[in-house]
Amino acid sequence: MAQNALLAAIKIYMNKVLCLGTSDVKDLDSQLRSAKEDAMKQLIDHRPNAGLIIRHLDDLRDALSKSGKCFIELKFRTARKFISGWSPLYFITEVPMSWDMVLDVPYIEGSAIKGVLRDYFMEVVKELTNSDDEAKKTTDCVFGNNETVGKVIFFNAYPVSSDEILTYDIITPHYPKAETEYNVTPVPVKFLAIKEGVEFVTFLAFDKEELSESCGDNALNNLLKALLLSMRMGWGRRTSRGYGEIVSQEVVLRCPGSSS
Repeated sequence: MAQNALLAAIKIYMNKVLCLGTSDVKDLDSQLRSAKEDAMKQLIDHRPNAGLIIRHLDDLRDALSKSGKCFIELKFRTARKFISGWSPLYFITEVPMSWDMVLDVPYIEGSAIKGVLRDYFMEVVKELTNSDDEAKKTTDCVFGNNETVGKVIFFNAYPVSSDEILTYDIITPHYPKAETEYNVTPVPVKFLAIKEGVEFVTFLAFDKEELSESCGDNALNNLLKALLLSMRMGWGRRTSRGYGEIVSQEVVLRCPGSSS
């Protein structure tokens, strides 16, 4: 059985860190960077088990088909680099990314998708009704709040490519511990991101009748509008810096008794 890629990367990093044997700060920094590079290369070279991921998605699709609920199957690809979520990878790269330890692949958390769609759904309803109260009421109905459960279930999005899906990127903090512009010492931070062009699949499930009766006849239509709008604006982290834009490839609505 193949070793988990993230655990292997952490092992590589920790083995090097535990073998550090110098008191010289510059040499220590160089060794830490070398440990980080080796760990990241382990993940860059990792090729996901597409067959395992697709079987998982097939099982989920089959379960949803038998659940009596309607569901939307969304296929999309990343149009720009993408980072989202959290995992132990943060302790190596300083920039977090969600990683499924069973499927051994980076993914987009359903809770992250829900959070993005909630914001855009509220904006869509607010524009249509010109009422903040109505927008909040409808949004709470669809997505839930601290007191009630929402009417839509959001699932994780998984990549379905068998190719390498990660790439390197760099951010350069300019002002750590700098008191003035003359004291800045930019230190590039190399990290990992999901590549452009990686295809993902996810699902949203709901009871269509309950959604319409509880949240209004336009709830589903507004949810789809929010979905498409949010994809253009970007999901995940650092969207204001150009990350996270995604392109819809297929949106299929399936309900009990219908093929699509």
